[in-house]
Amino acid sequence: MKMETFYFEESSQEHTDKVLEIVRNFLESNKSIEHIIVATTEGTTGLAAARKFKDKTVIIVTHQTGFVKPNENELSQEKREKLYDEGAQILTSTHAFAGVARGIRVQLGGWQSTEIIAVALRTFGQGTKVCAEIAMMAADAGLVPTDRDVVCIAGTGRGADTAWVLQPTNTQSFPQLKMRACLCKPLSF
Repeated sequence: MKMETFYFEESSQEHTDKVLEIVRNFLESNKSIEHIIVATTEGTTGLAAARKFKDKTVIIVTHQTGFVKPNENELSQEKREKLYDEGAQILTSTHAFAGVARGIRVQLGGWQSTEIIAVALRTFGQGTKVCAEIAMMAADAGLVPTDRDVVCIAGTGRGADTAWVLQPTNTQSFPQLKMRACLCKPLSF
């Protein structure tokens, strides 16, 4: 199998359309991949992906409620409805590498293993860490299989600048996560 990785000079939400094009081109040669998992904060990236990949099962993963402000989610009800209208599934849940561990670090000090893993994955870029995270979150929610590859799309801040082919696993089986191939990512982040 021949794999190509596209590298952006730097991280930017301006790469979103190119990321979606790279993924679409990859899928043309890899039709067995059925699931696309996309990180979105306020919905723009998720909506673009839902429209681009209507022939696939698209799972949109949002920030957890309370991420920025208690009892609030950054994905508006209007965007949520548009995503559903496009056929996407939406997952809003605790971040796999954060949750209680982040709360302990912020409130009491001291790093937990999941946050250390997140820091290690960020050495490849924020989007790479998010791709691993959303794959496990979707697996835990029963939205993707753990015995087949998926494509994950994420970014650095807003938009998308990273895409990976990977085989998801449930969070309790983290060592079985398979980061198969990087389709694109920024060189500078």
